[in-house]
Amino acid sequence: MKDSELLYYTRPSRRWTDALPLGNGSLGAMVFGTTDAEKLSLNLDTLWSGYPHYEENPKAKAAFETVRKQVFTDGQIPAVTERLIADMQGYDSESYLPLGDLILRDPVCGPADVCAYSRTLDLSTAVQSVKYRRDGADYSEEWFISHSRHVLVGRIRCAEPIDLQVMLQCMLDHHAYTQQDCLILDGQAPGGMQQYRTAFLPQSDDPAKQGMFFRTAVKVKADGKVHYEGCVISLEDCTDTVIVLAAEDSFNGFDKHPVLQGKPYKEVVLQRIDEALAVPYDALLQEHIAEHQAIYKRVCLDIGSAGMENVPTNERLNAFGTGVNDPGLYTLLFNYGRYLAISASRPGSQAMNLQGIWNHRLRAPWASNYTVNINTEMNYWPVLMCNMAELNEPLVHMMQDLSVAGRRVAQEYYGAEGFTCHHNSDIWRMCVPTTGNPSWSFWYNGAGWMSRHLFEQYEYTMDKAFLRNTALPVLKGCAEFYLSILTEAPDGSIVCAPSTSPENMYVLGDSEYAVSQTTTMTMSICREVLQNTASACEILGVEDALLGRIRDVLPRLLPLRTGKDGRLLEWYREETEEDIHHRHVSHLYALHPANLISAEKTPALADACRKTLETRGDDGTGWSLGWKINFWARLRDGNRALRLLNTQLRYVDEENAQYTRGGGTYANLFDAHPPFQIDGNFGATSGIAEMLLQSLDGKVYLLPALPDAWSHGSVTGLRAKGGLTVSIYWDNGTLRKAEISGDNDCVTLRCADREITIPVHGTVILNEKLEVI
Repeated sequence: MKDSELLYYTRPSRRWTDALPLGNGSLGAMVFGTTDAEKLSLNLDTLWSGYPHYEENPKAKAAFETVRKQVFTDGQIPAVTERLIADMQGYDSESYLPLGDLILRDPVCGPADVCAYSRTLDLSTAVQSVKYRRDGADYSEEWFISHSRHVLVGRIRCAEPIDLQVMLQCMLDHHAYTQQDCLILDGQAPGGMQQYRTAFLPQSDDPAKQGMFFRTAVKVKADGKVHYEGCVISLEDCTDTVIVLAAEDSFNGFDKHPVLQGKPYKEVVLQRIDEALAVPYDALLQEHIAEHQAIYKRVCLDIGSAGMENVPTNERLNAFGTGVNDPGLYTLLFNYGRYLAISASRPGSQAMNLQGIWNHRLRAPWASNYTVNINTEMNYWPVLMCNMAELNEPLVHMMQDLSVAGRRVAQEYYGAEGFTCHHNSDIWRMCVPTTGNPSWSFWYNGAGWMSRHLFEQYEYTMDKAFLRNTALPVLKGCAEFYLSILTEAPDGSIVCAPSTSPENMYVLGDSEYAVSQTTTMTMSICREVLQNTASACEILGVEDALLGRIRDVLPRLLPLRTGKDGRLLEWYREETEEDIHHRHVSHLYALHPANLISAEKTPALADACRKTLETRGDDGTGWSLGWKINFWARLRDGNRALRLLNTQLRYVDEENAQYTRGGGTYANLFDAHPPFQIDGNFGATSGIAEMLLQSLDGKVYLLPALPDAWSHGSVTGLRAKGGLTVSIYWDNGTLRKAEISGDNDCVTLRCADREITIPVHGTVILNEKLEVI
């Protein structure tokens, strides 16, 4: 199945979205594989503009108290909207920045005869290779990033001696120089570079207003001559060269000033390089592969292969779009999502942002920040079900930070207990509303949504210590916020008012508005937060006043409702959408990722979701397509989910921003919004897993949305809630065998119309009739 684990190309990268990613959670690189001057675009997950700061908004609390009542008065939506814009906005996020480029250049720079070119990324080893024949001599590069050693390692070999120059480039303020046997680039990030400013602020003379410091350093070990001079490492007559690069910055936590309270960072960079160079290259490589495969090899998907391993990946995408059968491409996309998660989110790293950890632009689209009205959460959808629970840790730590930073915002903007986060955040854990249209700025559910990832970590791992010490305090903070802002609507129900449905608008008179009395998504998140908090308390035997308040409120929350056309309502009243094909389908949150709607438990509401999706259509941006795959899987329609997956594999060759449609996949399999956003990759991986296994309503569903085209196959190592590991084998579209491992007294399994409840202690094997064998 090499065609499902290898990205392969026969030409160098023409652009950044052709280059191939490497990462260890913190350090990232995009390898171009060019033959004239090799370039590796570098990132460090903590390198952001700015520093901890907070700008007070003394008008916000009074404004919220007014609009919460005013919004229920007929004809007041325009006035409420104006008040929210005037008095309930904060500022925009800081920006995730590029670290720089590592350049390898032939000092002669003359034309060369290059042939037999290949460029590969092996997902099973996380090693990238470039090979070609240059002027008759075989040349090769090999690159990887070690997680445990925090270094980028490369090996350059040529059958004939070559000369090379090694350089570091950077778009930020910096100074590059050689010191003894090392090339060093010391730099500083801007003190301010908020998302929508046209230019970043010049560096202040006041250290309190300056951005973080950083260092990148490179050393080489070669069989030829090595010279360090100026800002270049020059190599002469080398046939075998090892390059080691490390980077670090002064970031010391979201609430620590990176200049005044920054951590030591310079010496650790040199120490990491020296320690890595003291180890033979082959030993470093094998150590790296073992670390990667300890996570990657837990899951294996096989839905067939057309033997495409010798066809370049970009050509496979093009051929797939014309109808060529290539089942291995689905598996390649699934494996790529797992690979990207391992490369971009590890214990001790930052949570993945809009681009994971890979960004080459000073002004990245949407600042490459944390957009928490769908995108950050989607990044982590496959992590638990694909048996990579430790990769959830950075998101958990981010939520713990937000639970501190967001308390001031909850109190100042809403007069509320607990904490909240609006639709954007950054490394400084910004929680305030941004500037701009209330359709995105006035949305206070980011923390509530992300809290589900902590409760689900307990459900998948059954780790009560994690639930008690980590998840429950966060859940309680979210619950306190919602309980504080709930109010009674004229119909007697309890709602969060006012609210918006992310980035969507409806027609009112001659204008479009986003603000409603409440919205279906807001109420779904509120309900789920309260239910999860109550469940956590009950599991842990915690009986307190907060649990009592939750029990009192839950029955009175506004229920999910349908409109005259049978679709699920998005806003408080039945409104006419400004864009009926809008990329966000936020009102179906209760279907996915939540479990408030299911085909079995709430069939009428599931049918309303189906009608909603039919009206929304099957096109969209990359991440929107990814979400729709998951929706259709939850609705048990594997063929429709596959149709969306086929659309997501649509080859995209441009990077101009699209907001309504045109999503797909770049040549390097990155998700195309467009431009690049990594969330769609994870939405696709999650969707494929959901087609094969779901944990809903206290049951484990085997092959719940298997498409007809995947008639034969197997998947091993997926995780189900209840602390279970599940492997499934099927033929002719029906279950042949299932293996369930774990330690659980009561597990209910369902496949098609068969259901069984059994204890699982160790491994249980079931046949096609769900009989224990």
